[in-house]
Amino acid sequence: MGADSELVAREIADGLAAPDLRVAFVFADWRHDPQVIAEVTHRELVPAPVIGGTTTGVIGKGAPLLDGLAAVGLGLYGDWVHVGIGVAKELPKSALTRSRDAVQRAAISMGRSATGLDPSRHVAITLVDGRCGQEEAFCIGSAAAAPQIRFVGGCAATEVQSTRRPFLWVDGEVLTDAGVVVLLESELPFHAVMSSHVLPTEINTVVTASSGRVIEELDGRPAVSRLRELLRGVGEELAMPRPNHTFARYVDGLPYVRSITHLENECIHLASAVDPGHVLRIMCPGDLIGTTTRDLALAAEKVGGTMGAFLACSCLGRHWEASMRNLERELAGAYGQYDVVGFQSLGEQSGMLLVNHTLAGLAIGRPR
Repeated sequence: MGADSELVAREIADGLAAPDLRVAFVFADWRHDPQVIAEVTHRELVPAPVIGGTTTGVIGKGAPLLDGLAAVGLGLYGDWVHVGIGVAKELPKSALTRSRDAVQRAAISMGRSATGLDPSRHVAITLVDGRCGQEEAFCIGSAAAAPQIRFVGGCAATEVQSTRRPFLWVDGEVLTDAGVVVLLESELPFHAVMSSHVLPTEINTVVTASSGRVIEELDGRPAVSRLRELLRGVGEELAMPRPNHTFARYVDGLPYVRSITHLENECIHLASAVDPGHVLRIMCPGDLIGTTTRDLALAAEKVGGTMGAFLACSCLGRHWEASMRNLERELAGAYGQYDVVGFQSLGEQSGMLLVNHTLAGLAIGRPR
């Protein structure tokens, strides 16, 4: 913790440094200098690759619950893991192709091919600039390059109302408009997690006018007025200024959540894009703490009963909700039962889809 970016980066590097370090993930508050964080951690931890990005809040034991500048790091050590990295730069020019190529480069760098990856041994961790405008395309292009394995990740973040961009870093290079694919080949058990606590209502609505992440009409009516009308029909109110409700698209029976970030006149602003014709289910808040606790316990069971590490991309919307409901300490406590390290994300990748209001993460077992 602290406001001095160089001191914070050195402390993180000192905590991670070891001869058998194979890869390091480093996340830092968006107010830190990304160039300093990237350069110092890379210089101190070489030859291990260092990947990370900016966030509105870090996750880990001892991390500040409220406003506080901090960084956090997670290292993977030993011969059980092999790592391949691919970078997709300048995503607005050709996001689908560049994200696909990043997966192929990551596979080649570890002596594999994208088509030859084994779902029992390989998993992909992704990071993408949360304001590049191509996050959905990055998810599609990357996961489509190796659909047989799990892809899990998140979007680097900055304060929602800030004009400053989120940043990624890879081996000392600071990037925007980019995405990173980290392939892990693991001899230890692993389990990719997608945990969302929101619950479906009985209300469906159809997007009849939208532009990217802004809904202008629902069911042929001005969007905000229609959403308010639908909620009042079941005895609920539209919370202001930040709604408690969210939307979800159902795909093969599973909900993929689209968080409402804010309302502006009659427009509903989302954290993920929707298209005209999409049918959305209105979702209401569920048991954030209970669901998180249950899904982390299930992840531990899946990897042999004890987690060696859990890399977490926890949606900013979850933390907004925790703050509004005075649950910040309880949420930190749920994460603190395990070695959870990660960041508050501006959207999460689950397979080919960008989702919100979700905990996306990777649980890794302990060596026996």
